[in-house]
Amino acid sequence: MTPEIRAFEYALGLFAVLIGLAIADIAMSFHRLVRNASKVKWDPLALLAAIYALCLAVCMWFDLWGVRHFAATRNFLFYLSLIGEFFVLYLIAASSLPDEIGDSSDLRQYYAANRRYFWFLVALFELAYVGQGFYFMRGEPPLPTWFTVLSLGIMIAPLALALALMAIKSRAMNYVGLGLLFVIMLIHYGGGSIN
Repeated sequence: MTPEIRAFEYALGLFAVLIGLAIADIAMSFHRLVRNASKVKWDPLALLAAIYALCLAVCMWFDLWGVRHFAATRNFLFYLSLIGEFFVLYLIAASSLPDEIGDSSDLRQYYAANRRYFWFLVALFELAYVGQGFYFMRGEPPLPTWFTVLSLGIMIAPLALALALMAIKSRAMNYVGLGLLFVIMLIHYGGGSIN
């Protein structure tokens, strides 16, 4: 095992905790909703937002594998920025579904009341992701222009969509925005593998 891989494994521990907490929070909140299903007014849009948060956490775990050979990930300040980004990821997950189940929990009302906060967190997360993407791109050998433009588009589009969803109240447009976010995620990660 190379020294780089050992260092990456050491650094990965704290990332794993934050990503694991994000996934566990969504699972626990969903579990509470299912256990109290008779008190819950279900809403597909709220559930899709929670699924997006879950997928985002899984994608970040996947991304970590892709940067394992970059020495930049072991630089203290960059490492600290990743911890901050994963902390925001946890907040996204924690805000995706209600923590408490009252006499009646209406997920449609929850999403409407929580929408701006949730999408603000996603936008903040995506802003950090874009910044880190630029950080990694500057260390790469020159890439073909088409690839650079495509990469930038895939990084910036989720940020733009999150900002739009933060501002737009229309449920139809929120469905469209979430659908686009899932498509971008599939384009970004669909061809990847961990090997």
